[in-house]
Amino acid sequence: MRLIKGFTPNWFTAGMGTGIVALDAYLLPAGPDWLRVAGTALWFFNMALVGALVVLMGLRGMVDPRGVKRVFTDPLHSMFFGAIPMAMTTVVNGFFDMGPHLFGPASYHIGAVLWVINAAIAVASGVLVPFLMFISHDHALSGMTAVWLMPIVPAEVVAASGGLMLPHIVHTALQQDLFVGTIVLWAFSVPMAFLLLGTLFVRLALHHLPPRELAISTWITLGTLGTGIMGLMLVAKDAPLVFPGLAGSIGGAATLASIILWGLGIWWMVQSFLITGYYLWTKTLRFNLGWWGLTFPLGVFAGGTDLLYHALGTGIFHWAALGFFILLALFWVLVASLTAHHVTTLRTGRQARPEDAPRADEDASEAVV
Repeated sequence: MRLIKGFTPNWFTAGMGTGIVALDAYLLPAGPDWLRVAGTALWFFNMALVGALVVLMGLRGMVDPRGVKRVFTDPLHSMFFGAIPMAMTTVVNGFFDMGPHLFGPASYHIGAVLWVINAAIAVASGVLVPFLMFISHDHALSGMTAVWLMPIVPAEVVAASGGLMLPHIVHTALQQDLFVGTIVLWAFSVPMAFLLLGTLFVRLALHHLPPRELAISTWITLGTLGTGIMGLMLVAKDAPLVFPGLAGSIGGAATLASIILWGLGIWWMVQSFLITGYYLWTKTLRFNLGWWGLTFPLGVFAGGTDLLYHALGTGIFHWAALGFFILLALFWVLVASLTAHHVTTLRTGRQARPEDAPRADEDASEAVV
């Protein structure tokens, strides 16, 4: 009961990070066969993990509805409602990438059903959480972090996932509707994310770095740019199937925009390295669930780099994709190990020193993707 009542949506960030590692391992350009097998195994593990998290969230809704209401009114925890559809997307994508080899054509049907449910949750996240920010949350520019992107980004994540589903739809009219719908979902998120990125730059310039508990939060900026690239590149790939006459124009515009987003992502990546290095050099960082922000954003940026390589075949994207994946794997091993240790500590109740003991509200005060 303590576990259920203390459960918050930020735990879905573990599913986001684990799932993107599985997908990137399976899809790495020229990756060895053993890596594809490892990615598939990790995808199965992530399905179980995300499923368990969904059950825990549902149980809390049943046994502690007031607690769930407090999550939505909390200025920090409410942001992580967006982690639910993003974690589910890593499961959905697996049904389109890995599932057909394991489950046959049924995998496409399962993925399609899950995608529709996930799209509804993503749209709800992008509409309801910002509305709550407008009417009930207490926010200030000095307290802004990249966490504000969390409820906005899921729509573009789901849009990119829809691009995987589109080639497997038989009816042309439905293909066209889904194609337009994925672009709308992408636009539902990316322009808003750019507004927030600009505001974040101003906040960092005026009020300097966020507190150490949120030191990793800047990495989230890579997520919106990475999924933006993935959505555009899948639009370029699917355009010939849906609108052959416009395929050249759509593909060229999408590819050019993706390269621009990739360059901007490199700038934010360098800043994220510098900010993290600054904190490591000048401050002591305690682990919290926010460290999962080292995984999913970098993973989707690596995935976007993969798609650019497949479209253009240039060496810079091939070696960048490989380098990003190696870094992602190292980050995942580090954060997964620390999370396992953290969970074990919570289960055993070990409190060797007061300053080491996990506080009951630690996730509420220090959790950030």
